[in-house]
Amino acid sequence: MSTAIDLDTLLSNSNVNNSVEWTVDAEDFDLFATESDPEPTRAEIRKWPQALKDMRKLELHRRRMARFRNRRAVKKNDMNEEYRRLEQKLEQRLAALHRNKKCDGNGGIDSVQLQMQQLVLEHESLREEHVKLQQELARFQKLALMIQSARNSVLNDNNATNSTEMHSEVTVRCIESKWQPVQQQSGFRVHFPQASPSFFFHPFTREEFDDILRCHDKNTARNSSYLAWAGVYLGWKVYHGALTPGKDFLIAHVRCSKRIHCSIDSMMDRLISQDGSSKWPIMPTARDIGVRAEINIQTLQKFDEDTYVIVRNYTGGTNFRYMCLVQRSEIELLDGKRKFKFYYVLGDSKANARSRDAELTGQDDVQWVTERGGYSLTLSEVDDSSIDLVFDSLGCFKSEEHALGHFTMFGRIVTRWDQLVFASNLLKF
Repeated sequence: MSTAIDLDTLLSNSNVNNSVEWTVDAEDFDLFATESDPEPTRAEIRKWPQALKDMRKLELHRRRMARFRNRRAVKKNDMNEEYRRLEQKLEQRLAALHRNKKCDGNGGIDSVQLQMQQLVLEHESLREEHVKLQQELARFQKLALMIQSARNSVLNDNNATNSTEMHSEVTVRCIESKWQPVQQQSGFRVHFPQASPSFFFHPFTREEFDDILRCHDKNTARNSSYLAWAGVYLGWKVYHGALTPGKDFLIAHVRCSKRIHCSIDSMMDRLISQDGSSKWPIMPTARDIGVRAEINIQTLQKFDEDTYVIVRNYTGGTNFRYMCLVQRSEIELLDGKRKFKFYYVLGDSKANARSRDAELTGQDDVQWVTERGGYSLTLSEVDDSSIDLVFDSLGCFKSEEHALGHFTMFGRIVTRWDQLVFASNLLKF
């Protein structure tokens, strides 16, 4: 038979013998809480043992949290109900707008209201089209990566086979009337669509690749104070250098620079697409260089993910083409600050020049651009919240008039880069 023990008895026993250590479990406290009616006063609570006080605090906290969770669940449920109601109301409104649009006449609708209705319908249509295009673009990029990977695998296998065969064959050439054996370099023939003439490509050595980039750095290394001030274009400070004669072209130097309030890590994140690929380089279009032709781009050589060689061919009456070296440079530490540099530089090698000279295709069919040119982007960390951007461009032109058009061409490239990096979310609904 159980014996009931009330709270007053326990408290009186505690006052008589204060040396006894109190232990109260949860079941005892629940029993006390249910039997203690009315609520104990503060004076009574101060007489309780510490263990009972702690147990009461835990119980009160448990009740408060239970009430909080209940209120939050009710609020969340109300918000979900409101969301479903508004979504259903929006669908009904859109359906009504579609029905009204199909009806003849405006039915007395105010012109401003009619324009607003049309704007809502266009917004919804564009949003749906945007989602579909994003899905198609993701699918296309995935297929393009798969095709590029398969193509590179085949080219690597062919290069290995050709290298083995060519190293086993020895040819000769005449050097100062003395025949000397020369080992042929491995390479492969590059074909273009629409019956454009092909050419034989000899891979660049790493030394040749780095020398071309160093030459570009040397030609664009002048301080802005030594360049002519042209003005401000969309927030960019624009400078240009004097025209310098090349072998077949005039070379023009243009620089655009500005400082932005953004961390260098955030900027590097913006230069990466959602699929993980780099948004660099920003290549000139046919409109940028003032021609009407289709452009074919092929990757010829890859040192790593950030260093490779491409060829661009503009089809037309004359095939206008050039090889370009693309690279994102390693991090440089300058007084503890970080620096990134991105290259898109025209390049050539002695082996490829000899191969072109030996081709049977006349100059009327193909025109190669081998003069130094291209552009580079430098990101320099100023502090944790700002960086300096410097765009340097070298262009090759046949006349001063074409060189002056370089301002417009490079301005379009800089504008496209701005839109790609800073305004990528403007068209998202």
